[in-house]
Amino acid sequence: MPTPEPADVSAVTVEIDLDGDRHRLHWPPDKTLVEVMLDAGIDVPYSCQEGHCGSCVTTVTSGRVAMDACDILDAADRADGLILACQARPVGDDVRVEY
Repeated sequence: MPTPEPADVSAVTVEIDLDGDRHRLHWPPDKTLVEVMLDAGIDVPYSCQEGHCGSCVTTVTSGRVAMDACDILDAADRADGLILACQARPVGDDVRVEY
């Protein structure tokens, strides 16, 4: 199943569960999840920011995202909700992710 393309949407709200803390941020469609988290001063796991290493893998528990490039996740991984935060952009509704 192909990954949906990012829609022409305004910023959505993303809730991020990371290391026992919940963060609630505005996520514009022109930024990746890693970029939004770094801008907010959150110590997010990441390395290459190109979709090759998998350091930023996380699970979407609600909402939808599109990924720019995804060399390491297969269709089964994506069906389980796994995404690369360095490649993820919001599609439509608010999003919740868990690390």
